[in-house]
Amino acid sequence: MALVVDGRHRPIEIGAFRWSSAHTAWAGFPVECRLIGARGSLEEFGIERTLLGLCTSGKGTLCVREGRSARRLQSVPGRFSLLARGFEQRPLAWTGTREMLYVALDTEQLERLMGHDSAALRSNVEPQYAISDPQAASIVLNMRNEILAGCPAGRVYGEALSLALAAYLFGRYSHPAARAEPRTVALSAAQIRRVREYVGANLERDIGLTELANLVGLSPHYFAMLFKNAFGVSPHRYVLTQRVHEAKRLLSGNRMAISEVALRLGFADQSHFSQVFRTYVGTTPKRYQCTC
Repeated sequence: MALVVDGRHRPIEIGAFRWSSAHTAWAGFPVECRLIGARGSLEEFGIERTLLGLCTSGKGTLCVREGRSARRLQSVPGRFSLLARGFEQRPLAWTGTREMLYVALDTEQLERLMGHDSAALRSNVEPQYAISDPQAASIVLNMRNEILAGCPAGRVYGEALSLALAAYLFGRYSHPAARAEPRTVALSAAQIRRVREYVGANLERDIGLTELANLVGLSPHYFAMLFKNAFGVSPHRYVLTQRVHEAKRLLSGNRMAISEVALRLGFADQSHFSQVFRTYVGTTPKRYQCTC
């Protein structure tokens, strides 16, 4: 993906490409890893999507020019910069070799996940430079780990992580006036029943958060909040719980081989199935089957 562009919207290369989420099963915001060289600068440039850059290794100094003055900040693992889309960017210069993770808050995905809140996040986010925020950093690192593992948790997890990151950044780093008043609606009994039935009928599929939200006509942002109020857990955890419940039924009485159960219930592979099963049940599928 193009991290930054010049005045003619031509990509400006920054650092050496390591890997990206493109051409993987990742369903969340685009993620890219780059090795930033020992020295560089950007004078006039633009960003086409709100961009978060998290330092994961190395150490350097970031110089942000503001008129005639300049700020110098330390870029170390765990610190990130957050820039809003547009061409009103402050000139930047840096020294020190670092590995950086970049997450682009894609416009279309923002609109799909956050509904009316997305415009406020895109246009009113306050630029941040080399700041420490463990909660935001943790979400980005979870994204990285899921992508590098081959996205075993599926679409609902990738979308949920992206939604969590967008909502958190919107809540903390946007202009206060841009924040929408919280809604007081709740999922109705009919909507809850519709979601339950849909999940139960599609346990073998890679169900997405947007897919579930569309069932009840809500943006994924509000659906995730209302879902947790109604079910007591996140959509991702609920889907996993239902898969484990069905797995227990299929395993009981030696009805089906463990590999077949994993395949039928949409797990990435038998290893992932066993890991999830043990987390929720407290024992392995094999031991559970032997005790039934």
